[in-house]
Amino acid sequence: MKRMLVLLTVVAAGMAIAYPGIGGGRGLFRVQNALVQDDAGLTISFNVLGRNPTYSVPEDADEKGWVADLIAPELNYAPLATKWVGAELFASWGGIFQYPLPPDPSDKKFGWGLHDLKAGAKLSIPIVPVLKLGAILDYTFIERENKQWLDPGAVPTTDGLGWKALATLRLQDLASSLPNVMVNYSQADRVTTYGAGVELAATGFALFAEAQSIQPDAVSTGIFDTNNGIVRLTPGVAFGTGTSGATLKAGYTFAWGPTAVNEALLGLVIATPFGKRTPPEFGTIAGRVVDKRTGNGIVASVSFPENPKLTPMTTDQNGVFTIDRVGVGVVVVEVAADGYGSQAMPVNVAANTVAQYEFELRPLVTYGTIAGIVTDGNTNGPLAAMVGFPGTDVSGVESEAATGSFRVDNVPVGVYTVTAEADGYFKASLTVQVEEGRVATPSFALKPLTETTTLTGKVSDKKSGDPLAAEVSFPDAGLAAVSTDPATGVYKAELPVGSYAVKVASEGYLDQTAAIVLQKDKPLIRDFELVKEGMAITLRGIYFDVNKATIKPESHPALEGAAKILNENPGIRVEIQGHTDSDGSDTYNQQLSERRAQSVVTYLVQNFAIGAARLTARGYGESQPVASNSTPEGKALNRRVEFVILKSGE
Repeated sequence: MKRMLVLLTVVAAGMAIAYPGIGGGRGLFRVQNALVQDDAGLTISFNVLGRNPTYSVPEDADEKGWVADLIAPELNYAPLATKWVGAELFASWGGIFQYPLPPDPSDKKFGWGLHDLKAGAKLSIPIVPVLKLGAILDYTFIERENKQWLDPGAVPTTDGLGWKALATLRLQDLASSLPNVMVNYSQADRVTTYGAGVELAATGFALFAEAQSIQPDAVSTGIFDTNNGIVRLTPGVAFGTGTSGATLKAGYTFAWGPTAVNEALLGLVIATPFGKRTPPEFGTIAGRVVDKRTGNGIVASVSFPENPKLTPMTTDQNGVFTIDRVGVGVVVVEVAADGYGSQAMPVNVAANTVAQYEFELRPLVTYGTIAGIVTDGNTNGPLAAMVGFPGTDVSGVESEAATGSFRVDNVPVGVYTVTAEADGYFKASLTVQVEEGRVATPSFALKPLTETTTLTGKVSDKKSGDPLAAEVSFPDAGLAAVSTDPATGVYKAELPVGSYAVKVASEGYLDQTAAIVLQKDKPLIRDFELVKEGMAITLRGIYFDVNKATIKPESHPALEGAAKILNENPGIRVEIQGHTDSDGSDTYNQQLSERRAQSVVTYLVQNFAIGAARLTARGYGESQPVASNSTPEGKALNRRVEFVILKSGE
C-alpha cells in the first residue's frame, strides 16, 4: 500500500478520472462531487449492487437470499462547465432482482421489479479556489414496485422531489499528491442523509472511500445512530480514461443498522463523443525587457491592449515576466518603462508551448558624438576653422590646424546643422543625424572665395508629382534665397563652391532640408519632393508571405523609398497603415493588416535606423477599399501598405 501511495504521488496530475456516481452526476458511488463532468460528453453508466440479506420464514427461522440492484442505464451530461458556474443533467432507471433461499430448496422463487425512474440536475459553483460548492435537485417519477423484498434496497427510495447540498475541497489544486474531500447533506421523505468521501486520483487510476448515514428524522438520535438508521462505509477503486473511453470502478460496503447489509458494488462508465466539448487551448508567454544600449534587464509594465481579459503585470528586477494560460493565437504585448520609449510586439502563442521574446527599449534621451574634419577644398590640406551648431545648445569648437579634425561628445540624439567657416573660404554647412552610441562624421572641404558653381533642380509634390512654387534657402550661409518657377517648379542658383544645408519651403507643405556639396566646374542638380500633413502615399512593391506578416526580400526597394522620405524629412511622424481585400473574415483581415503594418515599422527601425517614436502602426483590414473587391485587379489595389504623414515633430 505504501508503494502505491508513493506511485500516486509521482504520477498524479490533477483530477485525471471523472465519473458519475449512482443515479448520475459526477461523484463516487453514493457521495456526489460538487463539480460537474467538465469537458465530457454524454456518459452512460451501469451499476450493480449485490448482497446476501437475512430474512425470517417463518418468523423464528433465519434464512438468506441473494438480491441485486441494477441501476442501468444512467445518463449524464454537463451542458455548461465554465470557471464561474457548471450545470449537469442526469437520469437513471433500472431493476431489482432477488433469489430467496427458503427451507424447502424445491420452493425457490425468483422475484424482480423495476427500479426508481429518477431525473435531476446539479448546479456547481467552482470559482472559489479549492472550495467548490454545489446543489442537486432530483425527482422520482416511478417508485420501486411495492413487493415483499428481502431488504429495503441498497439505493434509498425517494418520494417525488428531493434535494442535496454539496461541498468539495479540491486539495489536488494545491498539490497533486493530496486527496479531494467531498461532503453531502440531503433530505427527502422525512429522512436526512449525510455523506462524506475522500478521493486520491491519478492518471487512469483512483482510490477512494466514502461514508453514508441515513437517519429517519422522527426517531434518529444522531448522525451515527445504528439502532434506527443505516451507516455505510465503502472503500473503492477506479480504473479508466476519465472523460474519454471507459472507466471501471469497484467497491465493497460495510453496513451497520437494523436492516443494513454488506454489499459488493461494480460500475462501468462509458464516455461517448456525443456533445463532447473541445477544451480551450492555452500557451505561455515568457519574456524579458532590456535596455537596448546595455542589454541589462529593466523593470517595466507589461500590458495586452487587444486582450482585456489578460491582466497587466510588472517584470521583476531582471526584466523577466511570465504569463500562463494565454489563449492560442496572436497576442499583442506592449511593454513600457519610465525613461524609455514603449514597444508593442505581436506574439504568436501555440498550444502547450512557451513563446519566448526579448523586448529592447530605447531610452527617451540618448547621446552620440559628432567628429569630423575640415580641409581645403583644392589642396585637401587641413584647415583651422570654427565649427558651430546653430539653433542648439551645443557649444562650437575649433578644428585643429595640424589635422583639421574636431570632436564633440555627449550630443543628444537628433538632427543637427553643422557649419564650418574660415577666413578666405566660403562658409559651409551640413545636416547630420546623431544616433545613440554612434559617431556622426561630417567632413567639410571649404572652397576659396573666388570659386562658384550652379545649383539647380525641381520642387514637386511627392504624391502627385505636380510642380510647386517654393523658396530655396541656405540657412546660416549668408546667401540669398531663390524661388522656383510656379509653372515648372524649377529653381536655379549661382553659389560659391562648398558644403551647404539647403531648406525648401512651400505653402501647405512641410519644410525639407538636405546637405549638398558644390564642386568647382561641376553644376549640381538636386530635386526635392515635398510632403504635407495627411498625405497618404501608397507603398507599392511590398510583398508578404501568404496569410502572414513576413516581409519578402523583394520588398526592399519600396521600403528603401519610404526610408528616403523619412530621412529627407527628419521632423515628420508617420502612420504605417495596413489594408487588405475582402477575402477572409473581418476579424482575420483586421488582425492580418495590423500585423503587416507592425512588420513594416519593425523593418524600417531595424534596417534603416528610423526612430521608432516617429512611426505608428495601424491596421484597417478591409474597411477602406480604394477599388472594387469584385475583380482580381481591384483586390490587388486594396492589398496595400500606405504611408500617411501625421504631423511635423517640431
